[in-house]
Amino acid sequence: MRPACPTCAAPDETVAVRKALLDADRPLDPPTRELLSLPPAPGGTSGAAITFFILAGLLALLGLHTLLSGDGGGSSDPAYRIGYRYGAFLVAAVLLGIGLAVHSDHRSRRSATADQWPQTHEQWQQLQQVWRETWLCRRCRVAFLPAAPPGPDVAASPAVPLAQFPQWTATLARRAGRPGTPAASD
Repeated sequence: MRPACPTCAAPDETVAVRKALLDADRPLDPPTRELLSLPPAPGGTSGAAITFFILAGLLALLGLHTLLSGDGGGSSDPAYRIGYRYGAFLVAAVLLGIGLAVHSDHRSRRSATADQWPQTHEQWQQLQQVWRETWLCRRCRVAFLPAAPPGPDVAASPAVPLAQFPQWTATLARRAGRPGTPAASD
């Protein structure tokens, strides 16, 4: 049973936010999708850095195989044999350096936004819990928590405009994460 929207009191256009983001029949426009999307978990390594690390590792394994195979690449030229045997290690080192630079850039951007919340995985899980329980009214373009809140410290909420959705969910998650704090209803 769908909860009714606090604004229009109709349940026919309400949908859980997580389902609205996955709905292929009625896709959300890109700005709305961006507002409603759960931010990525803090920490970790970016996908680009992981790709560079994997490529560097594979090339290092190829270089090790070439080094242990003992053939010189079929040439008598010493420079060619050195390049044949150790070239994969050189390319792997370059890819590893690029991966470390990308990872460092990712971390520095993350620390530059240190005032952002969540900063820990536990905080992100609290945010994810609130996000999972939030509903969207497609007609009114508002988000709300239905009468069955995600936890004892979080009450049902009035409708919140989508432009305020990221800050609103972060505020609710912060309050829900601290036992003894009053429930958020703003």
